[in-house]
Amino acid sequence: MPTAKSIPTGAFIRFNNEIYKVARKEIVAYGTHCHSKTKLFLQGLFTKGEKSFNLSHEEHVEQVDISKKAGQVIAKIPPRIQVMDMVSFETLDADIAPELLAALNESDEVTFITVEGKTTVLDKR
Repeated sequence: MPTAKSIPTGAFIRFNNEIYKVARKEIVAYGTHCHSKTKLFLQGLFTKGEKSFNLSHEEHVEQVDISKKAGQVIAKIPPRIQVMDMVSFETLDADIAPELLAALNESDEVTFITVEGKTTVLDKR
C-alpha cells in the first residue's frame, strides 16, 4: 500500500469508504518546529466538488484500480442496463442513475467504469 506522500497525482484511492481521484497534493508545514504533513486534494468519483485531507507522510492509503471504457447500450432492464465493451465485445450488466437511464436508447454509446468487479455507467458519449 502506498503512503500519502508517495501516491501519484491522478491515482484513485479509497478514503473514508469512498473512492476519490487525487487531483493534486502539497506539503504543508505545521507549527514552528518543522512538522509537516501531506495535503491531498481529492475529487469524488461519483460526487462533484473537491475535498482536502491532511495526512502524515507515512500514513498508508488504499489505491484502487479503475478501468474506464467505451461501450454501447444493448438493452435497458430497469433499474440496470446491459452494455457491450466496444473493444472486447464483452457484455456487462451495469448500474446506472435513473435520470441517465431515461435519457439513453439502445445502441447509444456510453462511458462506463469497472471498480472491484462492479460496473457503473457514467455518461453518454
